[in-house]
Amino acid sequence: MSHTAGLPPKPDPHTGEPRPPRAPLEPEWKDAENKRPDGANKAPRAPEGESPALEWFCPSRGQSFSIGVTISLVVLAFGVLRDGGLGWMTTWWLWLFVVPWPFVTLLAGRNTRMSAGADWFRYGKKGFIRTYELTSVKVTTEGASRALRLNDAEQRTLSVQLNDIQRNRELWDLVYNGILHSVRGNGAETNKLARTFLDLDNPLRFRGE
Repeated sequence: MSHTAGLPPKPDPHTGEPRPPRAPLEPEWKDAENKRPDGANKAPRAPEGESPALEWFCPSRGQSFSIGVTISLVVLAFGVLRDGGLGWMTTWWLWLFVVPWPFVTLLAGRNTRMSAGADWFRYGKKGFIRTYELTSVKVTTEGASRALRLNDAEQRTLSVQLNDIQRNRELWDLVYNGILHSVRGNGAETNKLARTFLDLDNPLRFRGE
């Protein structure tokens, strides 16, 4: 019996049909964000020789800037509380800890652009990976966030924060289906965190029964 029996089929590379079922999310990740209509022009293009992009995500500049402003306000409030007033504001170099954040988050937002085809995933400027040819699927912790680390048969490596890749549910569904087939069908290496957060030990729930 095939190891992939009962798993969702691989979508057609050109039509994307049938679309995979919903992939599991991190427990604290509640709502996906809307896919920007113009995002296809700003998201990473399909790698040369690969199938067309079916899904993409590109954060808005306004959203990235507002996150930076929020961080700046938090740092500003911390300075006021720590100093017991506004006296520290006369020290010019302390403003270097406050002012840059909106511009830092704008730049970081450019690096979270991503796209996916039926059998590949591309993240920012970090290259791409073939999702049905994975040899390793691991989840690691990075402070308060979790990172998904993928390796494929061509020795390509890609690392992305789980909450980033899950910002477009349909994109995550495509990537996860490849992960599931690589692990259950091809024996890709995993770790405990990956099996827990990606629900890799429970493939029976994907049977259409």
